[in-house]
Amino acid sequence: MSIKSVFRLAFAGLVAAQVPMLSVQPASAQSTNLQAFECRQDDYYVTVAVRKNGTVSDPMIVWTTEEFSEAGFPPAKRCAEVTSRLNSAIAQNSGTLNGLYLTAGRVNGLPVICSVNNTRAGCNGNNVLFTLKRENNPNTVLEKLFSASGTGTPIQQSGGQNYVDLSKLVNQLF
Repeated sequence: MSIKSVFRLAFAGLVAAQVPMLSVQPASAQSTNLQAFECRQDDYYVTVAVRKNGTVSDPMIVWTTEEFSEAGFPPAKRCAEVTSRLNSAIAQNSGTLNGLYLTAGRVNGLPVICSVNNTRAGCNGNNVLFTLKRENNPNTVLEKLFSASGTGTPIQQSGGQNYVDLSKLVNQLF
């Protein structure tokens, strides 16, 4: 495993340690093009991208903390739900990662990471992937989590808002 992969895993685990869930949405894990996401367990629960040919990416998110287990969100549940939400976002985006972005915002006064299909959209109750602790600045978490992946950055700015190009991010993980 490369130093870059070790750093990415360590940082992703730190960020995921701060991730409770906001709400549960039904989601389809079907993706007709490119990749789908899976929740897998090795030493930890991880969210990975899987290509049609079976190639598995480095972890996108590592779910390690038990901090939210008492609230009903142990690592296994957070991993499964967020992975399902990512697959639902792909399905709602015509089965492709192209034009799909992650961004940060606030929903119900809580900091969140969400998926949007353009760089003018924001977070709302329908596109939340996961919630952060109240004290987290969601844009800072988004930058730190996803700028650590690969060479170059998948982060773009539009009107002062950060957006992560999900297609570029996933490609950097392989």
